[in-house]
Amino acid sequence: MALRHAGAMQAALAATLVFGAASAYALTYPGAAPCNTTLQACVTAAAAGDTIDIATNTPIAEFVDIDKSLTIQAAAGFTPQVQFFFTAVTNVSKDVTVRGMAGGGGVRGIVAPGGGSLVLRVQDNTFAAGNSSSAITIDTNFIAGVYGTATLIATGNVITVTGGAFSCVSGISAVTTGPTTLDATISGNRISLSDLSQCGGIEAVVGAAGGGRVLIERNLIFGHDFDFGIVWRHFGANVGDPTFTFDGQIVNNLIIGQNGNTGAPAGIVASADGNNAKLRGAIVNNTVVLGRLGILISARVDLGASIEATIANNLVALNSLRDIGIDPALTLVSNDHNFVSAIGDELVPGPGTRVGNAAFVNPSAVGGDFHLTAASPAIDAGRDDALDPAFTTDLDGGPRRIGRIDIGALESPFAAPVPPIPASGPLAVFLLCAAIGVLARGRLATKR
Repeated sequence: MALRHAGAMQAALAATLVFGAASAYALTYPGAAPCNTTLQACVTAAAAGDTIDIATNTPIAEFVDIDKSLTIQAAAGFTPQVQFFFTAVTNVSKDVTVRGMAGGGGVRGIVAPGGGSLVLRVQDNTFAAGNSSSAITIDTNFIAGVYGTATLIATGNVITVTGGAFSCVSGISAVTTGPTTLDATISGNRISLSDLSQCGGIEAVVGAAGGGRVLIERNLIFGHDFDFGIVWRHFGANVGDPTFTFDGQIVNNLIIGQNGNTGAPAGIVASADGNNAKLRGAIVNNTVVLGRLGILISARVDLGASIEATIANNLVALNSLRDIGIDPALTLVSNDHNFVSAIGDELVPGPGTRVGNAAFVNPSAVGGDFHLTAASPAIDAGRDDALDPAFTTDLDGGPRRIGRIDIGALESPFAAPVPPIPASGPLAVFLLCAAIGVLARGRLATKR
């Protein structure tokens, strides 16, 4: 299936048209009145559509309530740190951007009943989350009513999440439990996790007759003692209620070290676990390594839940329990051209499945290096049309396709290893030379 990831760009454009174009006025904090006391006073006095440039490196110990459409960003040459940002929508829609923070606990946006929509853009920040809230959150409350759309664009953030004895939070959380639409793009983030019990890196969850779309791409998630790297979940509606599809693409991510064992833990989880819950999409070209369970696909088919998805070109290796587990009742889930260390007991391997040693550069190094060596059998072993051609870069930002697409999140600059000579004699030598010639000619046009 070909779900396009341009939805976030369209949502952003629509938000601009609805909420107003460029900023009406630029304010500097600290600066002239009304920005000469606190950041909150500056925010409260600003007009909808304004930009506030923070021009101080002194930590700002404020819980800032953003009550209108605003852009809050680092002024040129400054690395501001703000304790926390919060915004909520009821009947009046908002477009809020937080950009360039060098510290602080994060950002949370809530869509409450009233019909208003929220576009929350969180870009190029550094956050350290603790026990009270995820570093980046968009969610809804549990009150009955009319809800607008919840849109999250979280890109280029560096997040550290450390848990505690009694609770835990995730790196990025997009969870809508009311009858609303979630539209989320979570891309290019680096998330470090430790001591998180049931929590993890990125969670995109809808329910209560809601639906929407999510794109999760080119994120690096790593650490220890966390339950999941990425969760894509629909927990459905009440019995008899219609449920909208939750579409998703999980592409070009690297997850290292998942080892939790609570609920439905895995490096990547796709779960439809409620009445009429419906997931539709693709999990393609990810690398999931050194965890307990690599990729888990499950659904409560007994409750009418379903998943229609392609699982392809993933490199899932060195996981202690199993690399890939797919509920056999999910007949609309296909898997092909994945690379695993072992088949395991919950995978019926599809076409192009490879098993063995992926030949990483240095998986045992601190942090690990999961690029492919020239000897890797994952090179040129993927299915090209499994990945939407709109995705042109790999996790590193380099070309996604060099020759035939590789398996995993990181495209190699090397050609596929030459297979051994199948037999002795002049014919075998001739066939080998011909194969080398074809590979060389195909690579000259793409590798140089």
